[in-house]
Amino acid sequence: MLLRSFLSLLGVLLALPVLVLIALAFSVPITISGIGYLLASSLAIAGLITAPWTGKYSFLLIGIGLIGITFIGGTRLVLATQGGDSNLRVITLPQGKETRWINYLIDEQDSLIFGEALFHRIGGDSPREHAGLTDALHNAYYEMRETRQNYPSPFLSTYLNLQRSTAFDAIIVEPETMRHPDTAVIFLHGYMGNVTAQCWEIAQAIGKFGAVTICPSTDWTGQWWQPEGEAILQATFRYLREQGIENFYLGGFSNGGFGISRLVSTISKEDGLRGLFFINGISDGTSIRETGLPVLIIQGAQDERVPAQHVRQVAGVIGDSGTYVEVEGDHFMIMKQPKAVQSAMTNWLETHGSTQ
Repeated sequence: MLLRSFLSLLGVLLALPVLVLIALAFSVPITISGIGYLLASSLAIAGLITAPWTGKYSFLLIGIGLIGITFIGGTRLVLATQGGDSNLRVITLPQGKETRWINYLIDEQDSLIFGEALFHRIGGDSPREHAGLTDALHNAYYEMRETRQNYPSPFLSTYLNLQRSTAFDAIIVEPETMRHPDTAVIFLHGYMGNVTAQCWEIAQAIGKFGAVTICPSTDWTGQWWQPEGEAILQATFRYLREQGIENFYLGGFSNGGFGISRLVSTISKEDGLRGLFFINGISDGTSIRETGLPVLIIQGAQDERVPAQHVRQVAGVIGDSGTYVEVEGDHFMIMKQPKAVQSAMTNWLETHGSTQ
């Protein structure tokens, strides 16, 4: 009886977050696997809660629920092997092997859209930032599925604190060309962690030049200026050189841009570095100017986290080597105004790039 009481208490505790997710599922898009996980979890939790009263029937519910969860996860892992000729993949560096299996278990669409909805409800983003973001994310995932139905995401590994310089996830989007690329764009994520959809949006401006896009992962805070973050960036450079890539462009969003700003004196010594770009995150214009590299700054005019007025001042310090582009958008304009961001990057690469 004591065991069944414990199981019932456990069920009550697990029911609270699941009920929140079920409530959100009526207002935000959810994938088929997400629906399956919620239904299977609900059965298992119902069995736990009723354990003191329904005896063997509660254990039947628990068993069915756990089998359902296992089946959905197993199906996603099987489908993961059917990526085909997709140019989108995630690997674990510096080993260069296939990404961790847990990165296939939960669809990134569910992780990010549900996560952002909860984030907004606790005051994590403003009404302006939240407006249109769910639809923008859903549209991006819809377009990505035309390339690959079941794609991996570093999201779960990041929030399990598994991103280390000795083993970190890196999203890679290859150009659609038969020629082996000799140029790569390294893109550093910001606060809240690496997102496959965001990397994919950046890659849409890069692939037409025959360059590969790679987005390494550090912890969810995106503190690239810390020793672990810097080591991950250096390991990314080494991996690309091992692949025969000689030319590099380095960019970052939010904390990714601030990380480049703080490490720029060291980064600029990397052989083959051709340019830097910053999206809603830049500081220390003097150090950036002293690299002598071409610089692209893309800034949201309505950014509430990184004020455009401050970024204009940084761009003024950088001077003639910098190109400043202001987009009508907020901090999340990569997802909400992707075409404007991609256009700015494409124009800059056409003018300053060496991607041939």
